[in-house]
Amino acid sequence: MVSVPIVAFFLKESPEERGLLPDGVSVARNVGQKQNSEEGLNWWEARRSATFWLMVSALFLVGASVHGCVVHLAPLLSDQGLTPQRVALAITVLGTALMIGRVASGYLLDRVFAPRVAMWIFGAVAFGIALLRTAAGTRLVFLAVFLIGLGMGAEVDIIAYLTSRYFGLRAFGEIYGYAFASYTVAGALGPWLMGLGFDRSGSYGSVLVGFLLATSLAVVLMTRLGPYRFRPG
Repeated sequence: MVSVPIVAFFLKESPEERGLLPDGVSVARNVGQKQNSEEGLNWWEARRSATFWLMVSALFLVGASVHGCVVHLAPLLSDQGLTPQRVALAITVLGTALMIGRVASGYLLDRVFAPRVAMWIFGAVAFGIALLRTAAGTRLVFLAVFLIGLGMGAEVDIIAYLTSRYFGLRAFGEIYGYAFASYTVAGALGPWLMGLGFDRSGSYGSVLVGFLLATSLAVVLMTRLGPYRFRPG
């Protein structure tokens, strides 16, 4: 038992804890990395910026829309006359789209201006919702589900990337936490609105129109973010 604290004394998580640098890293580079990690806004500065509220509003609108459609997907498609087998196939398409959206968004965000990527994906979600509203009972429903799944898979990556580029790393965790919290609230609100709309009208159509308008507005909001404020060192 005595050996445990002795070993713990010598084992460290990183060379920096022993006053050392990793092999091949110069002192100047290490100092630059520390400075880069401290660049950015704190939470109080971020919450006063229009950029934060534009970003959160767009993500909230899309989050509510995709979660509303996904949570109610099975009853929605059944209501449109699809057989249980086709509903199951649609859910499989949704799961595939989620994975593709996560990987594809990460690839694109490293190479293309992030708000532009978000506009493409949110626009695809809007088109998918429009198809879900108008293409009932046709094979286009599967395309609609795929496009909505892409948006749901990509949105978490988009939140993190936009937060790092517009608010830096100084308080990244806190700012991202608030942004993701709004996305979580949207994920609860969307399905509730979907169910409420169906109970009151006997159809999902009116709520889908509302979600179409919401995602279209999110595309417009993404155009207002402007250039990055912070870049990686």
